[in-house]
Amino acid sequence: MSAGDYAYINAKIGALRSRMLTQGEFRSLIEVPTVEDVISLLKGTFVGKEISKLQDVNVLNIEGMLYSSLAQEYERIVHGLRREPKVAMDRLYKKFAAEVVKAILRLKHAGVPPEVIRSSYPIFTTRDLTEDRIQKMIEAQDVRELVETLKGTDYYKPLSKALPSYTEDGSPAVLTSALDSFLYQNLWGAVSALSTRDRAVARELIGMEIDLRNVLAAFRLRGIDVSTAEAYFIPVRYRVRREVLTAILGLRHLGQITTELPHFGYTSLIASLLKDYDSLSRELPFGMRYAPASAEAAREYEGIASVLPLEIALRRHMIKLYQRAFRGDRFHIGVPMGHLFLRENEIRNIITTLKLKEAGVEAEKIERMMVF
Repeated sequence: MSAGDYAYINAKIGALRSRMLTQGEFRSLIEVPTVEDVISLLKGTFVGKEISKLQDVNVLNIEGMLYSSLAQEYERIVHGLRREPKVAMDRLYKKFAAEVVKAILRLKHAGVPPEVIRSSYPIFTTRDLTEDRIQKMIEAQDVRELVETLKGTDYYKPLSKALPSYTEDGSPAVLTSALDSFLYQNLWGAVSALSTRDRAVARELIGMEIDLRNVLAAFRLRGIDVSTAEAYFIPVRYRVRREVLTAILGLRHLGQITTELPHFGYTSLIASLLKDYDSLSRELPFGMRYAPASAEAAREYEGIASVLPLEIALRRHMIKLYQRAFRGDRFHIGVPMGHLFLRENEIRNIITTLKLKEAGVEAEKIERMMVF
């Protein structure tokens, strides 16, 4: 697309960005005493127009409303693009929508009844996931039947192919990882087809996202056999080589990253983040525990510290990367990609505030969970 083509979508994104909450507004949300007060303040922002449409105003319904709003923004942005950028953004949209599929898969695997899923998960629809299809997913008797309800979508093939492994392993992570791998490979293929400038920008944004997801997965999977862990990695290598992921799997503790790993593109970043790991871990509002991907890892690493502090720190780094897309020349695909990433982060911050405030967590601890 030419600069002239991007002028239209940039104007649309500019209007959307003007509605986003400022850090000052977030701090006001955090400082009020109750979740009811948070909702009251939200009603005074652009989000308030959507809240006013809810028949029952509660945290779950607000969460569903916010993600529905984001899905509509994806639709509008995809519609405003042409040719290769349109394809790339459409595949990014499918990755976003897949979060609904993965969430319901996990709940169905856990045996959660349909009525509980409806009352506990913020359902939102997308182009592929209509209300009727989502209801069929929720009503499915088991995971295999749920996968069958996805025939005709991009999610069906990778999930149906992974079903035998799921049956053997018994972990929903086998399915969700297979879906992530498929969607990220499709997205990476679309990024590779972009013109020179768009391709350079998108490769940095999406490539780093893939790299850091794989690094975090390796930290979570420490103690797992390398051949087993491979299924949980996105099979795209940008700056993180396979031997780096293998080395992370063998770490006994996070502090070994500076002495036991081969140097790679994010060594300095990870090492600097780990300096603050212990203090951030102590400041989190809950006693987060490590959630291993298998019983083998659980036995070997029972009680190991969560990688959540590292995940928060890496997401803050990604925020800075996406914010850079709005500086200088803005006639490239990084602008719509950056806007949607930042909007999703804004929603996460809102929902985190609402849920922690509802749980009675004090303001200063909530603020440490925010990603700006």
